[in-house]
Amino acid sequence: MRILSVVGKKNSGKTSLTVRIIKELKNRNYKVASIKHSHHQMEMDHEGTDTYKHKQAGSNITIGIGTKSFFNIDGAIPLERLLFLIKLIDEPDFVVIEGFKNYNYPKIVTSPELVDDYCMKLVDAKNLSDNDVKSLVDNIENIAYDILPTLFTKDCGYTDSETIAKAIIQGDLDYEYDKQADVTLSIDGKVIGLNEFVNKFLKETILGMLKSLKTEEYGVEDFNKIEILINNKE
Repeated sequence: MRILSVVGKKNSGKTSLTVRIIKELKNRNYKVASIKHSHHQMEMDHEGTDTYKHKQAGSNITIGIGTKSFFNIDGAIPLERLLFLIKLIDEPDFVVIEGFKNYNYPKIVTSPELVDDYCMKLVDAKNLSDNDVKSLVDNIENIAYDILPTLFTKDCGYTDSETIAKAIIQGDLDYEYDKQADVTLSIDGKVIGLNEFVNKFLKETILGMLKSLKTEEYGVEDFNKIEILINNKE
């Protein structure tokens, strides 16, 4: 799963650009989820809303976050938690976020004053050609990365995920999606970063135990995706 965001001021064209990016990713046969962030009350999905436009563009999973969150939950769910839940529900190839300008994911920025270290491209969203959008998505394929704490890169010289993320966006480090962590751990609602050794240890230990079970009785043979929830309350 790879993540990017489109950020900008109101009326800067960010929703229309988000829709065009989703459509282009779908044209390339990717499974896409989208998140719309608002500081106001979100309306349930209907014609004319931004989340409706995301869905019409082809987003497989569409989520709205405001003073309430779809699935009609009181309060805003933290982004990292939401990304983890999306990965559990139905891991998409890409998550396209509209908003959340203060989070450290690759950003396509439609307002110059919002440019920061995580900006991969500043664009005039209202004057982009179809070829411009295709070029933008080419860059997204190379730069967009997974949930931030899960990042690690062998022998890159960097020791924390935020530094790795900035290096990827700035072109100082190639992001090798297939070589990233294949274990995602959440404890008390927080995604926990794992280095390569711990990632491998957890995966092999859990798989070793589970494969001794008679899971074929439940129609389970391939072990493609494993989900474990441990309630550890005293």
